[in-house]
Amino acid sequence: MSEYSSSTSSLEAVPVPMRPLQPPIPAATESSSDAAAKTAWKLSMNPLASHSDILSALHTLLAPLDSHLSAGAARVKLGHTSGHFDDTAAELEGFARRLWGAVPAGIGLPEGEDGIDWDAYMDGIEHGIDPNDSEYWGEAVDKDQRLVEMAPIGFALATMPDKIWKPLIPETKMQLATWLLAANQRLTPNNNWHFFRVFVNLGLCRVGAQHSLTGLHAALDNFEEWYLGDGWYSDGATQQRDYYITFAIHFYSLVYVYIVTQPFFAGSRWSNPDRIERYKSRAALMAKDFVHWFDPDTGASIPFGRSLTYRFAIASFWAALALAGVEVEGMSLGVIKGIWLRNLRWWLWRKEIFNGDGTLGIGYAYNNLNMAEAYNSPGSPYWAMKAFIPLALKPDHPFWSPNTPELPIPPSLLSSPHPIPNAHMIIIHSSRPLPSAHTYALASGQYANFIMRHSAEKYGKLAYSATFGFCVPTGAYGLEQAAPDCTLALSDDAESGNENWNGNHWRVRRVPLDAKIIREEGEGAKGAALYSRWDAWKDVDLQTWLVPVTGELEGSKEGDWHIRIHRITTGREIWTSDGGFSARAQSSVGSQRRLNGWAEEQDEGIEVQNAETDAAENVTASAVIRSSVGTTGIVSVPWAPSGETPIPSARVIHTAPNSSIMFSHSALPAITHHLTPRAEPYWLVSGVFALSGKSKEDDWRDAWQAGAKLVVPEWLASTLPK
Repeated sequence: MSEYSSSTSSLEAVPVPMRPLQPPIPAATESSSDAAAKTAWKLSMNPLASHSDILSALHTLLAPLDSHLSAGAARVKLGHTSGHFDDTAAELEGFARRLWGAVPAGIGLPEGEDGIDWDAYMDGIEHGIDPNDSEYWGEAVDKDQRLVEMAPIGFALATMPDKIWKPLIPETKMQLATWLLAANQRLTPNNNWHFFRVFVNLGLCRVGAQHSLTGLHAALDNFEEWYLGDGWYSDGATQQRDYYITFAIHFYSLVYVYIVTQPFFAGSRWSNPDRIERYKSRAALMAKDFVHWFDPDTGASIPFGRSLTYRFAIASFWAALALAGVEVEGMSLGVIKGIWLRNLRWWLWRKEIFNGDGTLGIGYAYNNLNMAEAYNSPGSPYWAMKAFIPLALKPDHPFWSPNTPELPIPPSLLSSPHPIPNAHMIIIHSSRPLPSAHTYALASGQYANFIMRHSAEKYGKLAYSATFGFCVPTGAYGLEQAAPDCTLALSDDAESGNENWNGNHWRVRRVPLDAKIIREEGEGAKGAALYSRWDAWKDVDLQTWLVPVTGELEGSKEGDWHIRIHRITTGREIWTSDGGFSARAQSSVGSQRRLNGWAEEQDEGIEVQNAETDAAENVTASAVIRSSVGTTGIVSVPWAPSGETPIPSARVIHTAPNSSIMFSHSALPAITHHLTPRAEPYWLVSGVFALSGKSKEDDWRDAWQAGAKLVVPEWLASTLPK
């Protein structure tokens, strides 16, 4: 198959149903006076399918920023919150991040046809790099945010100097080159930041200014130390395998490939054929794992890790594959295009991500500072502009051709469960038809090796869902503020809480002491489990096994359930809460009140069952939530290889507002236990259930009741300690 073949291979012959290409109900009208509604309306009316559609979307996203430009156009001030860097750097961030979208448009189209006001960008550069100007960006120091924002400027110089460099006067050219040279003189964090030096030197070389070829190759060599195999890197010496691997390291690698294979650099010392081939082949390998992170129907990705406010930057990996001409076995250009476009639509048809002035806000599925990182300033979300990199491909490129229609992901690429050892994950795609299909990850082994907000929630939960997302705490006290969905939370002061047994303080897994994937042996075996160990206190040791339920229980489909097995040894009295997936907790009709009880007519609400019996080993408890976004539940499984099983209790926790990154009102089902000190371990086993969406045909009740038949698979049970 040729590099840009649009033909459908035999692997793609099996049709995969997708939701129709229909934008949501318009948020407003074109004449709306509300800027946010007008931005959302324009995007909701955009089918996001062709080159002209994507260019139009770019302009729709960039236009609201114009009213926030400073007098000299060097700074964009979008709000009054702060990142952990100075406000001048934050306003430079607002200026520069637009370039990740504007520059590709400028590369792919002649001046005047790209719709970009390059004079305004050059005015901003002229004021921003003049030390005597009131809008001067300031000289970069070690580990400075300014080094980050130099990258898109370097990218612009390297790819379209006629538009962004040639019109500048000699004095401004000298000041810009001097300002950028700091990238070669300052220390950077030992991670993806090394690529910023690469783009700066490519840009300086392209315009004939002082640069460092040695510095560029030294920066790139760092990534060889962090390559793990199978397409995976670590972002420096960390245990994090998050979106920085794709929207940073792979994205920058492929943009580098694109630049150094252009006529100016091709065949020069800047263009290393071996490095180019390595980057392309590694990206192709990564695509085979990364495709599992995306819901094949909706285009939504599994939210995981830090910097989720960069939103549709998540799609930039797929865009960069097309830019660099990377071939992926079994994945045609149409498949790559489809993954990219579906993710863009999932984001850009969502009005909740916009501020009142039409600019992007900080958050994920809606604007929410509670989930933000310390380095998120009001301009940070515009890192998402990287998703527009295919605009660098001219309109007549095969990527944009009607002869390259967007295609669904072939079933052959979506085996489930899919273990990813380098990410310490097992990805599951349920076997259900639309709209109930659910894509989620079981996770154990990742953690942040530095202090960051909500690191335990962003890396240490037991499961992450493309439909249900996850929650982060809103405060320090009680289960409502802890919002412990998809995790095991422990308290040693629950009695001192209130009458609802909420406790004061709850601990969750942040740094595992051990983690590994366990596989079922034997020909044709597909069983897999994730193991981890951690300690909540010095006298409380926890081991957890996460097991996808393979095959179909009577009434359910593969992927509806996974099993959690917790082995706990405790020297103190503790209380535990094992949380299922959180869901939207408002009614979908009428006054949209909080879900409470069951509404038979709407087929939604909450159900909690706590059985009464004297035989502890036969006690089961369950809680289920059904709302407009889907159904989530958890049931206790009476199983233990030894010892007395503690009595479970079920409940639904209505979390504090803005806990979930997906829904401003959320709730989660949970199984709780009370454990007293003893020498032998406790075994707590839960079955966790989830279906996406809500339809009359999903037979959710039968699937939910199948939880009573859950058992720990024998292949795993026989290996567990007593």
